[in-house]
Order: sequence, then structure tokens, then C-alpha cells
Amino acid sequence: MRFSEPVSSVVPGLHGRILGVLARTDRALTGRAVAGLLHSPASPSGVQKVLDDLVSNGVVLAEPAGRARLYTLNRDHVAADAIDQLARLRDVLLERIKAEADSWTIPATAVWLFGSTARGQGDADSDLDLLVVRPDSVDDSDPTWLEQVESLAAHTSLWSGNSCEVVEYSAGEVQDLIGHRARLVTELRRDALPIAGATPQQALKRKAG
Repeated sequence: MRFSEPVSSVVPGLHGRILGVLARTDRALTGRAVAGLLHSPASPSGVQKVLDDLVSNGVVLAEPAGRARLYTLNRDHVAADAIDQLARLRDVLLERIKAEADSWTIPATAVWLFGSTARGQGDADSDLDLLVVRPDSVDDSDPTWLEQVESLAAHTSLWSGNSCEVVEYSAGEVQDLIGHRARLVTELRRDALPIAGATPQQALKRKAG
């Protein structure tokens, strides 16, 4: 999955990228504004050609605004719901990960997404990085625990098409990382998205004493 432009994971090329921009807003945009909101550059002529094609198919509406035209996704089009769903692929993925983590027999202290996918920058070749914090009372070789983590990684890869890398620490090991001012802690505080259990703000506090 292209986390930066999820619609293009299913609708390839500039068509998917432009539909993703329009699906994220109800505001009318000029062609130049649409081009400016793309995660990677596209030529103005290429953007205009795709907008014209989408207008001709009724998926996008255009209205004159002086010498320019303003474009919006046609929310009444039969394809609009599908486009909105595609634009939400990242959110849907996180909801699935949360649902599985919340169902664990041995609950995790925390499950977070971090790295490029958490920042919304990942593409089809990016790993999906999950940090799982294990309760101190659970051994890292516990069969139930291992099965849970392995199942979540496998399912996440299947749901997204991206390789899922799980980084696992016990709650005590997280405190050691905080005490040593590990670079990972800085990254987690900046970028990590909470999925289940404690939030980064809660779990990454240094304990007094």
C-alpha cells in the first residue's frame, strides 16, 4: 500500500493520486492547488489532463472561477463512496490492527505504529513498523504471547501488502531506553501513533527515582 496516497494503491497513476487529494476535502480547488497537494510533483499539463478526464466521466465537478476552474469530487456519483473508502485505507488498516490487538488473550502494554508509515510517507516498498510493549510479567518466550505477535504481523502484511516488522520490548526495557536517552525514544515521542494500550505520552514518561 502507498500510505502517502492510498487511492493510488488501487487506482494507479495520476488518476488515483488526484482522486485522493479531492477525496480529502470538500473545498473547491484549482488545478494548481490540486497539483500542490500531491505528495510527489506532477506536471501542470498532466494534472489538467487527468482533471479533464475525471470531469468528462462525471466523477469530478468543475465550475468557472474567473479565468480558472474549481474542482470538487462529485459526492453524488456512484463511485464516490468507493473513492472515499480508498482514501481511508490507512485508517481502515489501523482499525483492523487495533481490533486484533484488543482481542489478545495476553493484552499488550502498548501497540504503536511508528516510522515512515506513521508519518504517512510510506509507499508500496516501505516496511510497516509496529512497536509492541510486553508486560513485565510475561516472558518473551511465552507461547501464547509469541503466537499473538506473529499472527498480528502476518495479518498486517496480508491486509496492507507491506512487510510488517515488529519491534518488541518489555515495559522495563522501555524504561531502560528512556534512561539511556535512546534515539528510538525520541522518534517514538515524535511520530508514534497509538493503536492499543498505553499512549506514547503515558508509556514514555521516565519514572521518578
